Amino acid sequence: MFLFGTHRSVTQRLRLHADRDLGAGNFFWHAWRIARDRDRPLLFHPDVSSPSWATDEPRGTSLDDVRVAVIRYAHWYRGRGVRPGAHVGLHTRDGLLGLIHHIAITSLGAAAVHCNPRMAPATAAEYFLRTRTTVLVGDGDLLKGLADAWESDAPGRATPEVADIAALAATASPPPRPMPGFPHRHAADDLIMISHSSGTTGRPKAPVFHHRSFFAGKRERLWSFPSLRSDRLLTALPHSHSAGISYLSMAMLLGIPTLILDDPGGGAVAKAVNLFRPTTVLAFPLSLAEVPAEEIAPEAARHIHTWHGMGDASHERHIRPLIALGRRTENGKVLNGSRYLDGLGSSEMGMVLFKQAYTPETTRYARRIGTPAKVVRKAAVLDEQGRELPDGQAGRLGVQTPSVTAGYLDEPNLTAESTVNGYFLTGDIMRREGDGSWYHLDRTPDVIHTVDGPVYSLPAEEVVLLATGALDTAVVAVDDPGSPGRSRPLAVVLFADDAGRDAARLLETCNAALAREGLAPLGGLLLAADRSDLPVGVTGKVLKRLLRERLRTVLSRTGDSALAVSAPVRKV
Repeated sequence: MFLFGTHRSVTQRLRLHADRDLGAGNFFWHAWRIARDRDRPLLFHPDVSSPSWATDEPRGTSLDDVRVAVIRYAHWYRGRGVRPGAHVGLHTRDGLLGLIHHIAITSLGAAAVHCNPRMAPATAAEYFLRTRTTVLVGDGDLLKGLADAWESDAPGRATPEVADIAALAATASPPPRPMPGFPHRHAADDLIMISHSSGTTGRPKAPVFHHRSFFAGKRERLWSFPSLRSDRLLTALPHSHSAGISYLSMAMLLGIPTLILDDPGGGAVAKAVNLFRPTTVLAFPLSLAEVPAEEIAPEAARHIHTWHGMGDASHERHIRPLIALGRRTENGKVLNGSRYLDGLGSSEMGMVLFKQAYTPETTRYARRIGTPAKVVRKAAVLDEQGRELPDGQAGRLGVQTPSVTAGYLDEPNLTAESTVNGYFLTGDIMRREGDGSWYHLDRTPDVIHTVDGPVYSLPAEEVVLLATGALDTAVVAVDDPGSPGRSRPLAVVLFADDAGRDAARLLETCNAALAREGLAPLGGLLLAADRSDLPVGVTGKVLKRLLRERLRTVLSRTGDSALAVSAPVRKV
């Protein structure tokens, strides 16, 4: 718990904690109201399109600056007919502008509909129509991609009114007088945001987030989130994602200087660390996995005490190089090395559900994700009928938490399919041990159904990465040539360099390591030539669905030097 020496005093945080009106729809106005340093630069936003961004001092934006911009944009939106309950789209690469527009939209009582700028134009165009977006603001080239897609796929259909977000920054004017009813006073169940899921298993879903539920868990974090006056935050999360909005709202409430990085690549994260010297770095696992730790300058690295990955859990191979950097304090002692907070969650949960802290002294990983966060009222491993399974058995993860989405917009059947016996199904396969520790084994559609039973891809990937030292890997189901209707696991392995490697030798090494861990052997190993052979979606998750489609018959191929195939080993 952080009490003293923090950016926001005990008294200020008590005021926030006790205010029952505080929620996800009005967090900014509460942050502005309790702050005594409204003119202090708080949010820093380098222009990553500039060749010199990594050495230029980023301009800071204060709470007062945000307030002025929010009022300007809210006046513009109101002039376009945006009222409480409207759905307003945001489609931009600019994390700071996207945040400010989000605040303006929710301050009118409307819902911000966020879309990742990396999403394919046709998919994004369909998403905005499906979410009943009436006004849409975004980058000029992204808006053109949407317009082309609508013209091609939905000619004549009503589409949102659009506006270039950069032009608005230059032309939006303040209201001539205070706007009546502004900022909007939210009810607990007011819809404030729609932010799509990753879409790795198909069409991106549209979970909804409300004023009270999306703030659940954040009230307690006013005391537990690192917010000493020495703390500085770097976020490389997709700022169109619910996680990006969530952590930026916490930073503003707690007054933590924060750098918003629009480039989630590992190289950009390393440059931003050198530029900003943060104490905490937030990102999705792929961004952190690709950080070249050796490129972080010692004088910058020593400031880091925490890396925080979230969404999917992270692999040991990716965690260890990062926690070798920095310094942390435990029980009053300063120790070499940082901590890595591995947080498992999903778009629908609104919060990280499980947390596991790793340090240089950690000796056992094995996909352990720790224990449920405080916001989780109950978590259970369930069978196909929704019955709780005993410790040691693998099954579907079900959770009960006030932070969970109320469902998917206009898709009651999908919402119903996601709940069973009062639990929300996260789509994860888990195992809980008798000591209370939980282990993340797989996503439900990624389980490999072999002739000998289910094989879980994530523990296998953990072993493959450690055995090969690869940058990334995915273990996926491919057809078993000897057992029609069944699959075998195949590892697609990507290295950071282009050195020549023997696929057969790597397969032998991996299967020996898997055997030592008591895990099923790989049926094959394929060397990826580049990232296109191991593609990721808009949030940085490997698209295993696409790999399964591409490689379904790969074990029947011959003559590919990048592919090694092993003979099946059947249980006796």
